[in-house]
Amino acid sequence: MTYRAKRYGIYGILLIILIAATVVWERAAYDQKQEDTDCMESLRFLIDNTNPGQEIRCFLDEETQIGYLFLPSYANAADVKIAFAGAWRAVFVRGEEEISLKSGDDIGAFTYGEPYDMCFYDREGNGIAGQTVVVMHSANLPAVFLETDSGSMEKLDADKEYEEAGEIIVFDADGRMVCADKLDHISGRGNSTWAYPKKSYGIKLKEKADLFGMGSAEKWILLSNVEDRSYLRNKITYEMAIAAGMEGSPQSQYIDLYINNQYHGMYQLCEKIEIDPERISIADLGDQNKRLNKGIEESARFEEGNRKGVELPVQPRRMTGGYLLERDVRGKYMGEISGFETTLLCDPYTIKDPKYASRAEVDYISGLVNEMEKAVTAQDGINPDTGKSYLDYIDLESYAQKYIVEELCKNNGGGATSSFFYKPEDEISTKLFAGPVWDYDKAYGRLQGIDGTARDLCYLTQRGESSPLFWHLYTHPEFRQMVSDCYQAFFSGYFQTIQEEKIDEYVSEIYVSAEMDRVRWKEIYGEVNYTGEVWIIRDFLSARKAFLDEVWTERKELCTVHFLAEEYGQELYVSVIRGETFESLPIGEPGDREGDRVFDGWYRTDGSLYDGTEPVLEDITVYGRSHISSGEE
Repeated sequence: MTYRAKRYGIYGILLIILIAATVVWERAAYDQKQEDTDCMESLRFLIDNTNPGQEIRCFLDEETQIGYLFLPSYANAADVKIAFAGAWRAVFVRGEEEISLKSGDDIGAFTYGEPYDMCFYDREGNGIAGQTVVVMHSANLPAVFLETDSGSMEKLDADKEYEEAGEIIVFDADGRMVCADKLDHISGRGNSTWAYPKKSYGIKLKEKADLFGMGSAEKWILLSNVEDRSYLRNKITYEMAIAAGMEGSPQSQYIDLYINNQYHGMYQLCEKIEIDPERISIADLGDQNKRLNKGIEESARFEEGNRKGVELPVQPRRMTGGYLLERDVRGKYMGEISGFETTLLCDPYTIKDPKYASRAEVDYISGLVNEMEKAVTAQDGINPDTGKSYLDYIDLESYAQKYIVEELCKNNGGGATSSFFYKPEDEISTKLFAGPVWDYDKAYGRLQGIDGTARDLCYLTQRGESSPLFWHLYTHPEFRQMVSDCYQAFFSGYFQTIQEEKIDEYVSEIYVSAEMDRVRWKEIYGEVNYTGEVWIIRDFLSARKAFLDEVWTERKELCTVHFLAEEYGQELYVSVIRGETFESLPIGEPGDREGDRVFDGWYRTDGSLYDGTEPVLEDITVYGRSHISSGEE
């Protein structure tokens, strides 16, 4: 054998050894990967028929340890591929059925809504990890996918003021892409609802987009509807206001929301209440302030007496409009930048736009509202200082429509919070307008007590912090006539339409997604009789319409009871048809507690107890009594 042959022979042996070593090393590396990779953590599903590679991860129910894959309406199981690492295959078993999948296979063989026992296996057939998995499939609804820059919602859900950038992709129900954009930010929103793990959010796009025909805009709201187990109350009211032609009424669309590749629940995508050509189409005074004053956010603030705002060196040439006001509860008002409290009714108004209002602007709009209040509260409706009628200060139809909507559904927050008003520039109108409508998740009989009764008028004052403005308005014949006219012309008939058509339409649209939402947020909802929740609304609407037809169509006589409880900050005006009794009284029953104070009941001026069971035959005032608990009661 030559030297060269011997040398090649040695090289061959070395090559064989190297190949063998490589195989052993790769197998060892694979085995190590098997040990180091958590199969469950790597499990994901990819939708290939719309946005190839779009990822959805299972949601794990911590209590049951069941994993739920919630698919959007357009993603059939055959279009969804499973992906995982650290295992050779995944086997899913349901009774006698067995589905074996490798990473990259589709899940088309799955039955929706059925539990499968899943187990991962290595190449030798050894079980590695497993759990139960259920695939649920939405129907009818579009889908919104949000991704935060951090990949987490931890900071956002911990602080309502925190903002984070991200990305958004929106698909319609058929899987067509509606919008794909960077998010300027996402942030939290809500008051009582903020305490729930399913939260509402506000989003701002980098560029304006027209989502589902609602008009082109940057800012949008994602309502959780977490306190409304029917998911219908806001939708019903917004659509009613739109049909009535009420300016700026928010359009909305139910959607399935996915955040950071995981299903987050069924939400209501809404227009934001704001001054904008596609929303409240009036002059944008806030935008003018920003253009004239660079760094406006850093401007010095002032707060003097009942007015607050910012010091602006440059004023717009015209400042009669537009203004967007929110009558708010005092606790929220205190945290706002610009606003005022009225002199007579002590109503706190936040100036939502311009957010950074100058002294001159605050003086102008607060002066106008104060003049209006002085006219409305006068017995003859005339402001004694200016000689103007209350009709010179308000757009009568918009105020009547606003009152009707709140009274129709007995909105707990009506007249207290989320109660909006606006003022256009004088060239358009010199008057104040009521609206748009907003926030009705506690309406339509959802709450018990006086908030859930059907046969009384509360004049937007069910809540202790509510304004008595609409009670004063109702004392004037022109306002009562406009309420009656608007009710008969539109609202009475539309109320019937809601019962006969709209509720069924909305329920049909959201039923499947609502079930997914209740599974996703079982910790909030528990076991829900959804049909029962819907019937609460139906029953309330039926009884409410019958009563209001008697009041605003048949013009039956009303008697008003003035409830005054200074210790609770309650001053309510509630009316019933003459000769009827009260279904429920404000505050509650004797013995009810609020902090260390115990409610004793309502009493007439002669000291006798008033419990509402006697027919009301005249206007009367009753007084709430209470005492401080000794702790032994």
